[in-house]
Amino acid sequence: MEFLFVFFICPIIVIAASIIGYLVIRRWFVMPLLTFIVFTILTFTVFNESFFIWVVVFTIISVIVSLIMKFIKK
Repeated sequence: MEFLFVFFICPIIVIAASIIGYLVIRRWFVMPLLTFIVFTILTFTVFNESFFIWVVVFTIISVIVSLIMKFIKK
């Protein structure tokens, strides 16, 4: 179950949230920052410290998606 969550559900949530967040807020750095904060909290409350590697990966995905949206919208 954790495998599906990390490899399929979280990336889809991060990509969708980054797109919607950029369209609503129009700031490219807000959603990666929010992604980092939320997944860091999840690391210490739900998962163990080894999940922090995935926090960095999901934050990078959010930055990439947000920057792509920024350049598409211009």
